[in-house]
Amino acid sequence: MKKLLLLFGIVIISIGVKDLPVSAENHKHDSQGMEQSMDHFILSQFHDEMVEAVNDYYKKEVRIQYNWWDKNYNVVEIDQFEKGNELSHPFILKFTVETYNGKKKGKLGTDTITFGVTPLEFNKGMDQKNLAASEVEFLNFTHREPGKQN
Repeated sequence: MKKLLLLFGIVIISIGVKDLPVSAENHKHDSQGMEQSMDHFILSQFHDEMVEAVNDYYKKEVRIQYNWWDKNYNVVEIDQFEKGNELSHPFILKFTVETYNGKKKGKLGTDTITFGVTPLEFNKGMDQKNLAASEVEFLNFTHREPGKQN
């Protein structure tokens, strides 16, 4: 059921994202309305993958938190494959999270987790039930120590 929800989310994103302006260089944190809703929706769809990537990096269970007010980064960034902007996947999603040891006992860092996403419309292979399996591939994990910028 969870994977079906993820698949549905990716389809919705792929349909709606092509009409949204996307800029990784834009550091506005005053998103409202649809943009804010889309950020929360995307985070909910990729939460488990982010937690898994963070736990794999630290080799233990770590808590993640989103800092919507930090002006040095966006919590959710989406980049789309298009002519002149060729990417490894149709969409690249970057999530920036703050990581904490246990119950916020100590900040471990600010980490950026990158996934390549291939939505339903880009997948050529259908299974026998005519269901497409969207692909989500972990691409990169970047760690910054607490208090350090890029």
